[in-house]
Amino acid sequence: MLIISLTIIASLFYVLATSHVLSRLFHKQGPSQKVTVILSTVAIVAHMLLLVNSVFRADGQDLSIVNVALLTCWVIVVSVTAVSLKFPATLLLPVVYGFAALLSIASLFIPHHLLLQSLNVEVGLVTHISLSLLAYCILIIATLYGVQFYFIDKRLKRKDLAIVHSHLPPLMVVERQLYLLLNLGTILLTLALLSGFLFLDGMFAKEFIHKTILSLVAWAIFAVVAIGHMKKGWRGKPVVITIMVAAFVLTLAYFGSRFIQEVILNKF
Repeated sequence: MLIISLTIIASLFYVLATSHVLSRLFHKQGPSQKVTVILSTVAIVAHMLLLVNSVFRADGQDLSIVNVALLTCWVIVVSVTAVSLKFPATLLLPVVYGFAALLSIASLFIPHHLLLQSLNVEVGLVTHISLSLLAYCILIIATLYGVQFYFIDKRLKRKDLAIVHSHLPPLMVVERQLYLLLNLGTILLTLALLSGFLFLDGMFAKEFIHKTILSLVAWAIFAVVAIGHMKKGWRGKPVVITIMVAAFVLTLAYFGSRFIQEVILNKF
């Protein structure tokens, strides 16, 4: 009952925060930062308590794909909310808040029980997991910045006056933050892969080979885009689409097989 209550509270306040930002998306002064912070803080705290009660259970730790997805989502929400306090992120907030609300509600209906009786704490494993989580979150945020860049650029090319007088951030600021996050995320993903090869056995074992290959493919795409931007000035719509493809491949690597095993196959 506690988990259901926390889920409803988190989802409700995420929806309220999303509605508030969207209602003033093209307003010159933008959404009220105070109202946004209050609504999102309640949602974030409820989300955190939901995680604690979902993962740490009396009979063990539930590290199912749903709980890992909730944790990843929480990190992204906290990061984007923190960034929005200093830099305008008007388009990003409703996306991350809206997705967090949907994921929270979905967690009530998706079967997710993968109980571990104990957690074996190994420095190499913890390092790999931490770097992987940070890399994924930062690269997803970079992808969201790419979508924001594409949206603003498209509206400007159409000479949409609404966007000129809106609270949306300048295009050059969005682009600069996009490539900063892309570079940082690519470096962290590189370190995550290296730590996996150094500390873990069986990166190319049958049960992990698809994850390793997809991660390497995503890393290669991100790296090529980052280097291409630095060396040859690549930018614009093709770059944004390429980043979105790489993010999709990385998501498949992180969550694809576990979703099939824990959710789809579990139903049959």
